[in-house]
Amino acid sequence: MDKLKRAELAQIKHKEYKIKILKSQGTPPGITKAKIYFPFTKLLLRLINIVERSSIEYLNEKKPFIPHNRPVIFACTHKFKQDVEKITISLPKPSFIVASDYKNSYHTIAGWYLNTRPTIFVDPYDKEDRKITYQLMVKYLQSGHNLMIYPEAVWNLSENRIMLNCFLGSVRAALETNAVIDCTAIEKYNRKFIINRKGYLDFPKFVLKKYGQPFGEMHEEKQKKVLLECNQVLRDTLATRMMEIWIDYSEKNGIEKRADIPNNYWSDFINNQTSEWKGYKMSDNVDQQFYSKDEREFFMVQESFNSIIPSLKNAFLFNKRLK
Repeated sequence: MDKLKRAELAQIKHKEYKIKILKSQGTPPGITKAKIYFPFTKLLLRLINIVERSSIEYLNEKKPFIPHNRPVIFACTHKFKQDVEKITISLPKPSFIVASDYKNSYHTIAGWYLNTRPTIFVDPYDKEDRKITYQLMVKYLQSGHNLMIYPEAVWNLSENRIMLNCFLGSVRAALETNAVIDCTAIEKYNRKFIINRKGYLDFPKFVLKKYGQPFGEMHEEKQKKVLLECNQVLRDTLATRMMEIWIDYSEKNGIEKRADIPNNYWSDFINNQTSEWKGYKMSDNVDQQFYSKDEREFFMVQESFNSIIPSLKNAFLFNKRLK
């Protein structure tokens, strides 16, 4: 049996294990293990930094200033493989993590690292598993444990978007468990990693103050409105933190002229990013993103247009000036 087949079977068992945890009473497993492993994991990651000759710099806050009596969701930007490890070094508390690439991390060093903390692997193509994953997120947060999550769900490899759309799970979990959200952006320049965070988002307090009632007491339509509003704040905050990194770096190092950028820069960038994760598929990156209603409707129209067979009756659709 090849490794991929073994990984697929192991993923099925992982899904069954998640259901078992969800149905069990008391504190979910792995929290004590995470607390024990956490200082050793950070030490190992720092040693890897030294071996790789990498460095980490901070803008604004080196350590997050967060409440001590509430669970924390560490919501992070996602652009490359090492952002999980580098951000973990900067965290003062252990946290469980939501990840999506079970098969490619199976029996790898990355997989071993993820198993030193409670890791909930989600199958993006399984609707029921996505639902169970969210319920487990809530269960861990309600137990007082912290969460590390990437709201974009995939690497942001866009040419012009500071942040991709964010899934609603991070915001909903915060509102349902009275958690605060620490927004952390990370960027890399060769072997230099820059981490930027400032303050935290307290959506339960914000919603109670603005609407006069907690999220859980609202009717469904109002909840949807609040979720979209808070999710936009989350996305804007993460985008702002990323932009602050770019501005700070440009002020210190200057702005590169467009004429000096090689023609193959973008293809090399994509190849370098994806080569860090064996088995990474660009098709997954596209399929697993969150798309708004307007974007989905646009794609449907575009797909319909591409399926039209040119004829004299529809020739006007293919007029170059119209395009």
